[in-house]
Amino acid sequence: MSADKLYTNGRIFTVNKDCEWVEAVVTRGNKIVYAGDQAGADAFCDANTQVCDLKGKMMLPGFIDGHCHPVMAAHVLSGVVFDIDWTLDECLAEIKRYVEEHPDNKTYFGLGYAEWIFDEKGPRKELLDAICMDKPMFFLGSGAHEAWGNSKCFEAAGITKDTPDPVPGLHYFSRDAEGNPAGHIVEGQPQAMIMSKIDFFDEESVINLMAKNSEDYAAMGVTGTADMGMYTYLEKQYFEALDAIKGSGRYLQRFVGCTCHVDDTQMVDFRISELLKAQKIYNDDKFRMNFLKIINDGTMESRSAAISEPYPEDGSVVKPLMDEKLSAEVGVKAAKAGLNINMHAIGDVAAKSVIAMAKAVREAGYDDCRITCSHSQYIAPDDIPLFGKYNIIANSTGVWMYGNPLMDKVLGHINNETFRMRSIIDSGARMALGSDFPVDEYGRQPLKSIEMCVTRKMYGQPEAPVLEPSGEAATVKEAIEGFTINNAYQMHMEDVIGSIEAGKYADFVILEENILEIPPENIHKVKVCETIMDGVTTYKA
Repeated sequence: MSADKLYTNGRIFTVNKDCEWVEAVVTRGNKIVYAGDQAGADAFCDANTQVCDLKGKMMLPGFIDGHCHPVMAAHVLSGVVFDIDWTLDECLAEIKRYVEEHPDNKTYFGLGYAEWIFDEKGPRKELLDAICMDKPMFFLGSGAHEAWGNSKCFEAAGITKDTPDPVPGLHYFSRDAEGNPAGHIVEGQPQAMIMSKIDFFDEESVINLMAKNSEDYAAMGVTGTADMGMYTYLEKQYFEALDAIKGSGRYLQRFVGCTCHVDDTQMVDFRISELLKAQKIYNDDKFRMNFLKIINDGTMESRSAAISEPYPEDGSVVKPLMDEKLSAEVGVKAAKAGLNINMHAIGDVAAKSVIAMAKAVREAGYDDCRITCSHSQYIAPDDIPLFGKYNIIANSTGVWMYGNPLMDKVLGHINNETFRMRSIIDSGARMALGSDFPVDEYGRQPLKSIEMCVTRKMYGQPEAPVLEPSGEAATVKEAIEGFTINNAYQMHMEDVIGSIEAGKYADFVILEENILEIPPENIHKVKVCETIMDGVTTYKA
């Protein structure tokens, strides 16, 4: 049989360490049948083969977003969307504008305010009450680990001064002097107590937005997404949206998911059981489920990350959801069930739980279980070598790797000791990159993330501060691997995607320039010319 397409006359970087650069790639249907020199490629071709002249452009395996929330994003972005750089006054002005333009809404929802625009007490309900007193308002911060509600929101959800905090110090309602909810909601369990009682979403809008977000991903060169879950109280909506988008054919990436988060230690067995059920339904190379996602702490911005030092502002100390002993037990249980594990760990104490889990899983003989430390923001220096020892995948987000003096007051010296990717890679561990979309902060484009992972400064701002330690930068090649083969490994799909090799799916991105040969500061400017997923063009400039 003749080949369908021949890609030639470009800079083709395969991410296959045995043969990194090739002259030509040949595809038949949705598979690669050859990657090598031109003479070898010609043997597969005849007059019916379409010749795709790359004209000197760079061709790579399709980018994979190794940590995102596409289903959740379609829900939470369907209302007010804040800019991470807005001041408090600008956020309030946008809320007021939205309310005035949507007078018939029964509720108001939004995402994305910068948590650091408030002091350690967090947002207050009175600011929202001044805009709208008679309808529930609920806005998630940029990291989605805290929220801001008005008085009607707490009233409608039945949250009073007598309502206990689910996990004091980690999952809680901030209080005023009388003990009433003050407006600041920290972490998932108290958020669930509100969102399970109040309906903030329109199904049709959610599906359309999910399809639009998928189109945007294709324009960024993305051919795969590792979905890191949904709030447990929206599980029904999660599957309704996923089934609808799958049936419509409007999702343009491969989807590997985890259903809903584990944010309650009592729910581990139930979540494993539900995930195993979902695996029977979503079980092909376009839609599958295989991650158990555990939220083990919060974020630095929300002062809810589990770090080993008290927060400088108020001396508060946060403990992780699962200590090392429990993490080890849960990890072995999940590995025995045949699942991969992804644990959100921002602080060094939370990261110790990931290490304890990996140690227990490896010692139990489950060497093929993929264990990922989500975000890998602050890891104790002595613990970094253990990532390589226990084969822990270090997931991170390049667009978070920039100098941010505004966080000095929150973290003190720790603010300049984060995202130590060079040391993690040198330990022998894999770095897997993603966006955490919709809480992606400065964009989910892989090219931005690659640049900032390499420069450790804000893209497009040559004079911007560098994130220290500056020597912790990754190379461009390592960042490309982080968006391709390492994410494929995390998804347990490295045998079929993540590199350009015969037998793998025809998932490619074609770039205007070779990003390995230009100054790293210019990578974010490079144009995506075409994206191919499963042998079909999903985007063309």
